[in-house]
Amino acid sequence: MVFALILACSTPESQPVPEAAAPPVAEVPKPPVDNVNLGEPVDSAGVVPIDTVLANVGEYNGKDVVVEGTVKEVCQKKGCWHTIATANADVAVMVKDKEYKIFLPKDSAGKKVHLKGNFAMVETPEDEARHYAEDAGKDPSTIVGPQKGYAIDVAGVKFIDS
Repeated sequence: MVFALILACSTPESQPVPEAAAPPVAEVPKPPVDNVNLGEPVDSAGVVPIDTVLANVGEYNGKDVVVEGTVKEVCQKKGCWHTIATANADVAVMVKDKEYKIFLPKDSAGKKVHLKGNFAMVETPEDEARHYAEDAGKDPSTIVGPQKGYAIDVAGVKFIDS
């Protein structure tokens, strides 16, 4: 029996060995972005639009909140921070995770999200603001002095149906 297997597997050198056809490779679809949660689960009940939060900064400053917004830009090095667009094109809310565990896909700009985290008015030191500009592919030399703005220390991000 072993002899028969050896003969069956051997091929004379003068005869070309037919190449086995490679099985077709199935393209793996990207998982749907909608309703994907990163970090802690985000309960969308009672979600507040980001522009409502900004219109009532005194009420929300330093408090945990679930906000709705649209991703404006994402760190193109790791996805470790992103910004949320507001009605004022010159104002965006910085979103990052102090625990450094939540990373958004780099192509998330334009996606609607619900964010669970702590909202605060912040002053970002010049060197840190330049670092963010560089990560976003912008000219860091345009940043002069500390930058005042808004931030969310995010605990969870949920992509929602747009």
